[in-house]
Amino acid sequence: MADAMNTPMMRQYMEMKREHPDAVLLFRMGDFYETFLDDAKKISGILGITLTSRQKSGGGEGIPLAGFPHHALDGYLTRLLKAGLRVAVCEQTEDPKKAKGLVKREVVEIVTPGTLVAGSALEQRTEVLLGAYAHHGNRAGMVFCDLSTGDITATEVDSASGTSELARMNPREVLVSEELDAVLPPDIETTTLDSWKFDPGTGEKEVSHVFGSAAPEGFGISDRTAVLSAFGALLSYIGHTKCGSVSHLNFRGLYMQSDSLLIDRNSSRALGITDSIPGEEEAVLAERTDETVTPGGGRLWRRWLTAPPFNPEETAGRHQAVEHLLNTGNHLKIRELLRGTADLERQAGKLGTRRASPRDLRAISATAEVIPKIFQMAAESGSLYLERTVDTDRLEDIAAIIDSAVSLNPPVRLTDGGVIREGYSSELDQLREVKTGGRKWMESMLAAEQEATGIQKMNLGYNRVFGYYIEVTKANLHLVPEHYIRKQTLVGGERFITPDLKEMEQKILGADERIAALEAELYSEILEQVAQSVDRVRNAGRALSVTDVICSLAYIAQSRGWTKPVLSESRCLKITDGRHPVLEAMLPAGECVPNSMELTAENRILLVTGPNMAGKSTFLRQAALLVILAQSGSFVPAAKMEFSPVDRIYTRIGSADRLTRGQSTFLVEMAEAASLLNGSTGRSLAILDEIGRGTSTYDGLSIAWAMLEYLHDSQEHCPLVVFATHYHELTSLASRLPMCSNANTVVRETGRKISFLYQVEPGSADRSYGIHVASMAGVPSPVVKRAGRVLEDLEKGRHLLPSGSAFSEGQMSLPLSNPEHPVLEEIRRMEPDALTPRKALELIYALKDRLD
Repeated sequence: MADAMNTPMMRQYMEMKREHPDAVLLFRMGDFYETFLDDAKKISGILGITLTSRQKSGGGEGIPLAGFPHHALDGYLTRLLKAGLRVAVCEQTEDPKKAKGLVKREVVEIVTPGTLVAGSALEQRTEVLLGAYAHHGNRAGMVFCDLSTGDITATEVDSASGTSELARMNPREVLVSEELDAVLPPDIETTTLDSWKFDPGTGEKEVSHVFGSAAPEGFGISDRTAVLSAFGALLSYIGHTKCGSVSHLNFRGLYMQSDSLLIDRNSSRALGITDSIPGEEEAVLAERTDETVTPGGGRLWRRWLTAPPFNPEETAGRHQAVEHLLNTGNHLKIRELLRGTADLERQAGKLGTRRASPRDLRAISATAEVIPKIFQMAAESGSLYLERTVDTDRLEDIAAIIDSAVSLNPPVRLTDGGVIREGYSSELDQLREVKTGGRKWMESMLAAEQEATGIQKMNLGYNRVFGYYIEVTKANLHLVPEHYIRKQTLVGGERFITPDLKEMEQKILGADERIAALEAELYSEILEQVAQSVDRVRNAGRALSVTDVICSLAYIAQSRGWTKPVLSESRCLKITDGRHPVLEAMLPAGECVPNSMELTAENRILLVTGPNMAGKSTFLRQAALLVILAQSGSFVPAAKMEFSPVDRIYTRIGSADRLTRGQSTFLVEMAEAASLLNGSTGRSLAILDEIGRGTSTYDGLSIAWAMLEYLHDSQEHCPLVVFATHYHELTSLASRLPMCSNANTVVRETGRKISFLYQVEPGSADRSYGIHVASMAGVPSPVVKRAGRVLEDLEKGRHLLPSGSAFSEGQMSLPLSNPEHPVLEEIRRMEPDALTPRKALELIYALKDRLD
């Protein structure tokens, strides 16, 4: 192998590999990307391609080799990234025909999970974010970039909230220092950089270099040290992986957590907003409510759902826009026009990195042709929100540049030729005439030779070895003139050239070569000219995406019978005949059971009881999802809805997402409960399902009881709470907590059988029906019957264990048979001297009611 390694090409390869030791190096060789040594072994297994060896003449051990055609890069790149690899793409930077000695090569791009700009690895309707995370004192700074569009946003939060916000934004790759990498959760994909790259001074220089000297102050980050630290690391990394291509980056601004409804990553997954917990992959809100017709619209709708605005004016503007479109019917016409538009936001990313193909430019031009019609119809709807949205560039001049220069149907690749339109360059037109004329001359020459020689089976051909030739069959070789020059003998005939043919060949091939070079030169100039307007293209793309989302919401409202929610200044969540939006989309029409609920400033806590499988969890999720839809700007599946803006949604639903990290159900439950109790405000919404189920009965009941009291006693800081529980003892709280009320899931009993109506009505459930549910779930009959007898004995207060049992009676006692009633704890806390006679009498009556 040592001899095989000691060649100029392998030395060139090894030099580049040393510069990128942590990446798979794709080394361009002609029409293929090749890998060698360990990289070859690695990708052959991942991609399922043949592992061969490269040997030097003379034998010996060969160098492991694996490769694939250059045109297949996108597909293979996707698979390598999914396997968790970084990929360095090395291209030939000069024409091999003109190279003197070894062809020059250089790495033009390093592709990582967070640095995708284009290609099939990039999902059309999903953002791919690269993040950078830094601490400074007690502040955490985060910067996020979608390289496919060039958009950058940033925020600064207290350090305790840092990882939660990072997880909420869900970047594909996060840049961190070695110190922080050790403290981040393992499910966050990190790339570790040297600590000095997070220096705030370096960050300020990087921002100034890319965006201008006034940028740090203009962006409002000059005094945000943690943000500057993260920003510098991000820009440096992009410059390294994209080999200096940062001109298309665009800072959208700082965002504050208070700007939007906060939904942490676990809550988002539990509610199924953009993804779901295992086993519920189809029950995703974003998928079931995405009626957008453009990729940019699909990405924007997901952003709206994950961060609905807290500003009621923004939400109201969206509602008004949907309503106006419904009134005019323009949404249907606009949607038809939008269907054929290009993804201008990502096209802007390609323009900025000079990756836009001839077909990309044509797509931009075609979109620019329909933009005026789309924007005009949107503005004519009468919505001020839409009018402001479409008050942007129409791109007419850009379309004119492209139309004058690029062919109507250009090839996929520039090297295929025919990219530049006829009439754009007189020099190119002349060269094409030479080429066309030469071909016509050859056709005429062939006809003349056939007539002169009498050889009718004479063909004209071309190959790379000796160019154009005349092929004559064996039967006609005796007719070949003496001035024909033999070049190749075949089984069935021979190939010849003539001096005239060779002269014309040189003209044609010279024209071909010059045409290819001139087209590449002209296209580069055109691309550079259009790329100067990258911000304008991106802004027009944003306007199209917003228009698409608003039109899609109008379409959903019309086709599914959704209604406009009413924004209220007073604290409330009132839903009349609301339907679960995901369930409704998955069930046959009319099968989704509607339910109502009402929470106000005076009645903030709703306790929901009832058996498992009767719809409690669906009812809880429905409340949260309708708030998210309404606050995002959508109409809702309800007869009527009135709500006030929510600053944060807290959930305690399921724990499968974190059990895989070794955290117990109860630990996860308590961590989420602590987050609610410590962070909620009077503007929050809490959706709590079966708090306390992960521990013993007494512990669970006590914790749930104390939580409800704590939330209630927070008064104006008490969030709106929907609390589902199997602890029926909690229902008594409604009689002593003024802001608490009961609701239950309706069960119909027919003899010894029950059926669930999936309806929720006021009042508490009188029993849990647990044994009935066990029977319905298929638990064997002997177990069900025995459970019934045990329950009967327990309700009568009988002891079930023989003396000497390993379990004490106290351990086996259940709330129904335990003499320690919750009322006793309340009496212990009472201060008799502080009670007036009237209050004491009222309290005695209340306690008696509870004991009865």
